[in-house]
Amino acid sequence: MASITIWNRVEPRARAQDMKAGLEARVHDPLWFLTRQWQVGEFEGRDAGSPVMVEITSTATVFDRYTVGTEPARAYDGRAPLEVLVERETVRPQQAAGDLRQAAEAGLQFFRMLDAANLSRLRPAYLTQYPLPAGSDADSQALSAVVSGRVIDGIKLHADLVQAGNALPAQPVLAGPDQQPALAVAQAWRTWYETLFSEPSGADSWSPDRMEYGFALGSASGSAQCVAREYDGGAADWYAFDRASATPVAGSAAPAATTRRAMAAPVTFRGMPARRFWEMEDAAVDIGSLTAAAEDVGRLLLREFALIYGNDWFQVPLVVPVGSEVTVHSLTVSDTFGLTTTIPHYIDFDGASGGWRMFALAASTPATAAASAHLLVVTPGAVTPTDGAAIEDVLLLRDESANMAWGVERTAVGPAGAPVDRALAWKTELPPVPPPTIGVSLSYRLGSTVPDYWIPFLPVAVDTGPLRMRRGRMPTAGSGPIGRMLAYSGLTIFLEELPREGVHLERRYRAARGPDGSTHLWIGRRRSAGRGEGRSGLRFDYVE
Repeated sequence: MASITIWNRVEPRARAQDMKAGLEARVHDPLWFLTRQWQVGEFEGRDAGSPVMVEITSTATVFDRYTVGTEPARAYDGRAPLEVLVERETVRPQQAAGDLRQAAEAGLQFFRMLDAANLSRLRPAYLTQYPLPAGSDADSQALSAVVSGRVIDGIKLHADLVQAGNALPAQPVLAGPDQQPALAVAQAWRTWYETLFSEPSGADSWSPDRMEYGFALGSASGSAQCVAREYDGGAADWYAFDRASATPVAGSAAPAATTRRAMAAPVTFRGMPARRFWEMEDAAVDIGSLTAAAEDVGRLLLREFALIYGNDWFQVPLVVPVGSEVTVHSLTVSDTFGLTTTIPHYIDFDGASGGWRMFALAASTPATAAASAHLLVVTPGAVTPTDGAAIEDVLLLRDESANMAWGVERTAVGPAGAPVDRALAWKTELPPVPPPTIGVSLSYRLGSTVPDYWIPFLPVAVDTGPLRMRRGRMPTAGSGPIGRMLAYSGLTIFLEELPREGVHLERRYRAARGPDGSTHLWIGRRRSAGRGEGRSGLRFDYVE
């Protein structure tokens, strides 16, 4: 009777959490080890060459149109980062009462420029014509006490210069020899005033009822556009976009087809095992000290990738314009054996099964699904923008015990132009609590109150549609929200936009450099997850 011989591959197997014993791969009999390798066929030659040369054929189309919010499409030259165009909002107030600090800083800059032009003698005339207004609150009055009589109201000066056009305002009256130098200084200062911050010429793209940005990029290729309907702020990368075919933002930039040949380079990472089995490895990263139990699937997959499949990946450089959409048409690989293989796109191989879809845009319609899968979007975003401290901080949360929601305005910009801690200001203005007395009778209260920086939102039906949360007002509240994010007239928020974990909103100054090295400064908003449900302590019908 013929025997059936089955050879099994000999591999170390460790069930303990410590994997060092298995990774040491100790060999006590090298000759026996070599014979076992011969038995399992590890010495047989295989046609599995490594990639050497890669040829890529692609088409790149530069984005040269964009639209924000409901504004019409505008031309885009690629100079400003995308975050600037989308997030920027009005910074300069219309009058000094809205921001005393900006009025004083602008006036101080005007005096600096007068001093640089040897026109310090004109300071008294401008101080008389453009005095700073008195503050309306404690912070404004404290700032006004320091700067009043020393600097001018820069906001009012700018308004007069705009009205005067290319001439000086009628007041103050300057001597004849001083008029031309003062006009040069005023025009240079006006340019500084209008270009310091990046501000929109029309409406911004922030949607108050959705608490997110909406914008779109357009090019000349196809009839679709890249649309970002739920951009929360921060970084505008490819994953913020969807592919939509409705109402495209038509561009005029012609697509540029290129064919690039390059050598394939192995992908490396820190702690990667050496390519040769017996080569001494760098001890900077010790994969052997990575502990993983049998049920720790994540660590096991990481170890398996690093030890077995880490050297199977190659990368090929593909130079494309910043701010463009790229379609890769073909990828041809030549290996060490001289064989040429055409690599199909994954959507053509396993697209129907819904496999790996890295870097692919989501398609809003089936008609754009195939084109979206072949598309690579390189956004013209800022690389590393610098964010300042939050000048406005709002926390939206649900209060199930009161059956309503609250917008907690924790930080907002006050009339002085500086961020105000609303909780600290409210506690400071509270009257002193009287000491308890004997024999006080009980009192019935119809309802309690909440701090004035807690803005109520009540569920209402709008236009026979789904429920929304409409901003209300407590009977004992003061002027309501002093910041911008909750001060919209008739503000309503879609109910699905306020989950149980709440919403955290921030406004910050942001700075970044464009691709040409230009500096951009703007104010942007960012939305993130909240901190769960809250309780305001609001009660009705109680006795105290």
